[in-house]
Amino acid sequence: MKRFTKKALPLAIAAAMAPGFASAAEVSGFADVFYNVASDTNPTGDGLFTANGEIDVTAAPADGVSVRMDIDTSLATDANASSVNLEQAYFAWGVTEGVTVLGGIFNNPIGAEAEDAPDINFNTHGVVYNVLNHQTALYGDSVAGLAGAFAVGPATITVAYLDDIGLVAEENSVALVVNATPVEGLDVEVGYVTQKNDVAANGGAGNVANFNLSYTGVENLTLGLDYLVPSEIIDSAYEVSALYSFGAVGVGLRLEDVAYAAGDSNSRTTLRVSYQVASNLTAAIDYADGTTDVAGVSGVDGIVADAETTLELIATF
Repeated sequence: MKRFTKKALPLAIAAAMAPGFASAAEVSGFADVFYNVASDTNPTGDGLFTANGEIDVTAAPADGVSVRMDIDTSLATDANASSVNLEQAYFAWGVTEGVTVLGGIFNNPIGAEAEDAPDINFNTHGVVYNVLNHQTALYGDSVAGLAGAFAVGPATITVAYLDDIGLVAEENSVALVVNATPVEGLDVEVGYVTQKNDVAANGGAGNVANFNLSYTGVENLTLGLDYLVPSEIIDSAYEVSALYSFGAVGVGLRLEDVAYAAGDSNSRTTLRVSYQVASNLTAAIDYADGTTDVAGVSGVDGIVADAETTLELIATF
């Protein structure tokens, strides 16, 4: 069973802050095989396989600057020959103990859910991630710019100066993220990012505030909450989830809802059963049932009407 996995940005910050942190270049990644078992919305897609993967290269010399580059690959067809994308390329400089500077292209630090398949808890991303991904023009819910992270007591405060997350010309975004563990087993994060409120041009949700937490204080159980409040188009989006491990077998439940400013909302319930086939291979079946009172916004929140059943096989290296 996967636990809630922090995004690469907080991990890079923690690594750069660690005294004496050093390692040679390392290569890692994954292959993600997806099978559409059945779909009420798109039955013509039943029985189809797809696949994607990622190659990550990281290096951290002894003088305190780590570097990471993530290259994503996806299944290409003759009609879609482009199948390689740059997801992340950044450095993390441990200026001094408790202070890190980052620069480049990195995953959006706002929100709980990570980008990559091995690091998320269901076969598909949740609605909070999907809304955020719809705002960020760069591939893989990523942003570009500089960030500074500071350890302040039990918390880490990250401030980022970015290209506008929707890439509106001659505009910039500013992000603030505070991470803390107030008690053992409870991780809390508050985040905020600005953007040009160019609703007519690109459907932007405006400035976005996020609150998320995960609780692992009960053995084998993980509880999560991810709550998003944009200033435009969407009133709020949230997801609550529970994961429980029976050894190699994991079960999960996720409840999601997106309330739109014009009225009505879309919601989805997802059930998941996973099995750890080997130390580097996970198999999972998801059953998701969605209700779409607001039509034509699946590209924003990721919710489709009726039921979908999917099988996912994730192999890591």
